[in-house]
Amino acid sequence: MSTRRSINGRVDGRVGSSRGARTSRGHVDGRGRGRDRQHEGRRQPERLLRGEERRQQWGSGENDFRRLNIIIMTSEDILFYGLCLVGFGDKRQNVRPELLHNRFLAFFGPDPKSVKDLLNDLKEEFDDSSFKDTMMTLNWAKRYDVEHVLAGRWGYSEEFIGPKLKEIGKRIQSFVSRVIVFDPNLFDEREVHIITVDTFNCTTEEMRQTPSTSFYDHKSNSCGLKYEAALPIRHRYPVWLKGPFKAGEKHDKTVFCGGNKDTAASDRDKSSLFFKIPVDKKAVGDSAYEGMPEKVMVRREGHSKETTDFINAALARQENYHSRLKSYDILRCRFRHGKSTENKMELHKMATEMVAVIVQYDLRYRPLSEADNYI
Repeated sequence: MSTRRSINGRVDGRVGSSRGARTSRGHVDGRGRGRDRQHEGRRQPERLLRGEERRQQWGSGENDFRRLNIIIMTSEDILFYGLCLVGFGDKRQNVRPELLHNRFLAFFGPDPKSVKDLLNDLKEEFDDSSFKDTMMTLNWAKRYDVEHVLAGRWGYSEEFIGPKLKEIGKRIQSFVSRVIVFDPNLFDEREVHIITVDTFNCTTEEMRQTPSTSFYDHKSNSCGLKYEAALPIRHRYPVWLKGPFKAGEKHDKTVFCGGNKDTAASDRDKSSLFFKIPVDKKAVGDSAYEGMPEKVMVRREGHSKETTDFINAALARQENYHSRLKSYDILRCRFRHGKSTENKMELHKMATEMVAVIVQYDLRYRPLSEADNYI
């Protein structure tokens, strides 16, 4: 069994070739045209139609979107058929490319090229993956419409939509441990400040079966859950995501350290980020992480302008990541799924990690900052 590199350059055990090798096979210039050349000269009963052929078929109403062949789809196909699925037929796509792209982002979230990469990986891992059902799941994550609205848009019954969204959401979530990895070998030995760390909160419906002030989120003045995330300062892709925690139960510093000042060292959670940071390396954080100069650098009076600017820029990028996650309404709006408290937290974890995976794929084409294009 061969190994393949994940989107952030690390090797995982999934069947297939390296990302670089796959680029030479099908991801030419990030547009997938190489995969068309790969099939030249072969009988292609399921090939996608191009240009005028494709437009004529769309006009004739003969499309069955669930049977579209993910393997041979290009990013242009994904853009075209994706917009068709949400009401922008062929005639309505005769507009400037920027408008088409913005419409796609508004309904689905990631760039079409990111969706292509995600679809290919889903198809390799889950052979029954469907283009239409995956796009419906992306649309659900981005817009977080209720099932009655989705039923009208996607042509399925509410009884089909609910389980299908969770099924595909869990499939995407299953990639999180492969693409978001804290690897100490990622960092140069000359680096001292290697990551930024912070938490973000998401609102949920009340946990009525187990009401408690531990769920109180002071930011939204309501019920919520907390997650901890970390970004490498000199690398593009996030390396840490942990949670959920009850929003009002643990301080950011307690989450980071695996315990509070009263917790014995032997009783602290050794899986916490504090214990992952190598000796002589540090994180950069906000004032919530005050009091741990050996592990976290925070803003202080007396810092030089260069140091202050460095901290501000690093933390701004961290906030950009949180904003990117919450550009998906499933995390921005009040989460409404689940019955018991445990089930609600489990499903919210699924939604958060699903979105984190989608964003991880999308950072390849839409980085958090312009400077990321050079790292």
